[in-house]
Amino acid sequence: MLKRIGGFGFPLLFALPVAGFFASLCNIRSKSSAFVYVAFAMLFGYAISFSDPSADSYRYAEAFQRFDNTLNYNTIVQLYRNGELRDMYRLLLFYFVSLFSSNPKVVYACAGLVYGIFSYLSLLIFVRERGNKWDKYTLALALVFFTYISLASINGFRFNTGALVLFYSTYQFIIKRKTIWVFGILITPLFHYGIILMIPVILFYKLVERLLYTKDEVKSILFYAFILAFIASWILGANSINLSFLSQADVLSGAVGARMNYINSSEVANLVENRGESSLFLGIQKYFGYGIKIYVFVVILFLRKLLNRAKKDKIEFSRLFAFVLFFYSVAFIASSIPSGGRFLNIGHLFMILLLGRCYAVYKGEDIRKLILWALPVFSFNIAFINFMLPFLILSPTIWYGNLFWIIIEGLDFYLS
Repeated sequence: MLKRIGGFGFPLLFALPVAGFFASLCNIRSKSSAFVYVAFAMLFGYAISFSDPSADSYRYAEAFQRFDNTLNYNTIVQLYRNGELRDMYRLLLFYFVSLFSSNPKVVYACAGLVYGIFSYLSLLIFVRERGNKWDKYTLALALVFFTYISLASINGFRFNTGALVLFYSTYQFIIKRKTIWVFGILITPLFHYGIILMIPVILFYKLVERLLYTKDEVKSILFYAFILAFIASWILGANSINLSFLSQADVLSGAVGARMNYINSSEVANLVENRGESSLFLGIQKYFGYGIKIYVFVVILFLRKLLNRAKKDKIEFSRLFAFVLFFYSVAFIASSIPSGGRFLNIGHLFMILLLGRCYAVYKGEDIRKLILWALPVFSFNIAFINFMLPFLILSPTIWYGNLFWIIIEGLDFYLS
């Protein structure tokens, strides 16, 4: 039945793209569904209206219209190597699109293509990990997982694309032990400079992982490090960790070092704190963030107890659980830095994978209740990212128009 519905995804992409996208999700492993998913991601980017001045997409559209296309590929690469650019992805995208179009919608269609590919690949990971059967529990996990790879994140494509590349590459490198994907990890700072902080962390983990788990258990030291990091995340104030030593030691220099110093300054810490106090939205988001942290803590305690009691071969579980503990330990500390909390979102993806893998094997009542609790805990992010944000940033035509109508509507777009 689901495969039959999935087969309608391709024809519906032309008649009613939104319906085609949802139909493709019913048989996500098929080649036609892969095409529909990525094509819709391109269309999603193209359909952004650039009507909200506070959105990343509006700022990027403005920047593209000011872009000097005399900055060719070689110049951009040289500027980056000289330390004059923080990252390259956005400017390279601007350059290649400027060769044939001045329309920012085309920039976002290309950004949607890249993001869509890695969003689809990430979703495939979940589908393979969750087992062979769909029920309300796997659907609940899928909804939470999709929230963190949502197409709405194309709005801020620099960090969000880099984060998905990091997630997918790390999964292949650490969990599936495919060494070639270390190159995927190494290129992620080209998408967004902030990701550079995670590169040595992941490489360090790879060096020491053999000491952190066996086929029978995850070492207690890793669990206690997670506990300490979780506690520290409630105690540390904004920018309690001073990263200036990285630029002073020339580890991070040029534009990247200067930006890191700025983000790590008391000025930005005060700005973030004031915004949180004056914005109802950010205030609500903060308290839901507290709930998510507590939920993560409970899940880790539960999974540790579950895996300790398990009798079957646990090497695959241990490998994933050890990395989840390690990554969350780092991400909890990083969350004390402005914008560092975004790394927790990557941790959530790995945690949902582990929870789905455990549910596929151990279908007890306790794990079912724990999975269903994810819905209210993550409800704010689910509602905002999957529903509210698309309605805020997209042209209304995408909800009822056909493919050609949506494309024609944006052909002559120019940001006034």
